[in-house]
Amino acid sequence: MTLTAQKRIVVNVLPADATISEVGPGGVEKPLGSGTAQIKTEKDEPIKLVFRKPGFNPIVKTYIKRKGVDLPKTETFVLKDRLVKIMAQPYDAKIILNGIEMGSGQVNAIIPENGSVTVEIKKPGFFTKTKTYFNKSGMDLPPADEVFVLADRALQVKLTPADAQIFVDGKKVADGSGEIVIPAKACVSVEFIKEGFATIQRSYCNKEGMPESPLYDNIVMKDRVVQINTTPNDATIKMDGRQVGAGEYGIKILEGACVEVIVEKAGYVAITKNFCNQRNMQSPPVNEHVVLKEDEAYSSSIQSDQANVNFSISVGSGRSEEDAWKVMNQIVTNYFDVIEMSDKETGYVRTAWNMKNFPNNTIRTRIIVKPGNTGSSQYVVKIQSEASGAANTAAKDDEKFREWGRILNTYKDIISEMQSRLR
Repeated sequence: MTLTAQKRIVVNVLPADATISEVGPGGVEKPLGSGTAQIKTEKDEPIKLVFRKPGFNPIVKTYIKRKGVDLPKTETFVLKDRLVKIMAQPYDAKIILNGIEMGSGQVNAIIPENGSVTVEIKKPGFFTKTKTYFNKSGMDLPPADEVFVLADRALQVKLTPADAQIFVDGKKVADGSGEIVIPAKACVSVEFIKEGFATIQRSYCNKEGMPESPLYDNIVMKDRVVQINTTPNDATIKMDGRQVGAGEYGIKILEGACVEVIVEKAGYVAITKNFCNQRNMQSPPVNEHVVLKEDEAYSSSIQSDQANVNFSISVGSGRSEEDAWKVMNQIVTNYFDVIEMSDKETGYVRTAWNMKNFPNNTIRTRIIVKPGNTGSSQYVVKIQSEASGAANTAAKDDEKFREWGRILNTYKDIISEMQSRLR
């Protein structure tokens, strides 16, 4: 058949329920049917056909009558490429197909036969949604259209030190810098953790009526933590004079500050440590194991409420001032060889320090006697007992000694002897 003799073309389309339309002036489409249609070719104008089905990329075909060219009697078209109408909310969110930004609001994604397309919906401050569509045998078919609503918020965090860890609701999500996702209508609890640093906690919310989370947050960990472990494992841990734990405790050191830590236990020599978190100073350790040494001075002494306190000694009514002074001095010199100061007129006596060295401690003891409020009928006696916590400490090194709540056995009976002999 020649071009001039042919009057009709039969067109078929698969899938069979796809529609066939003729495109007229102004792009107006005139439906011709579904699956198959007959096209009259009597006129000399081009005939433009479009084959459509939701979820498929349409096919457009134009027939033009030309001299010497035969038009087909029948032709079949197969819709193979898939089409997904992508809609994004918020309206200004970016729609990205296979890494290429295509626009915002609404975009058509064409998935070729045996191919795939990855869709990303992005907007600063929101968690990116990603989905891949496949047009392959054995894979789930893509929908005709899909709406992506960005509801979960996203916060970008830069964390210093860079190897610190980010935990969201107790689950680790990143090292150093990372993204924190805040689900719609929810809040998340975030911890920034690094060994040797004080943990920083933050709460971010994505709820109506609550402050909006920032797009970015810069977290700098500045406060340090020293984990103290002791031997024995029940030793008392004090920080700046206050008991904070026993056996194990994390000592927090604020930026620019120093702390004094004392580890002690009865029967052991206390150890004092100083840690600083200051510029131009050595950084504090992450862990510090403090081992207390047994204090032999402990077994050579007694706990006493007479140590380092003023104790009143009454003088019997039948004893003269001269006799009382003589007895008092006899008792003192029985225990102390060196009297540093003695004044009979004022009733004042102070001995020199008696030193006692132990393998892990040095104890110094002295006595001070002065008249009481009732004059010659009373003396006030103070046994000063101090420990250095180290062997062979010199008596003159006052700054190395601390008051000791014990009295060496050598001096434990001084007060009772004075009470007895001065009646």
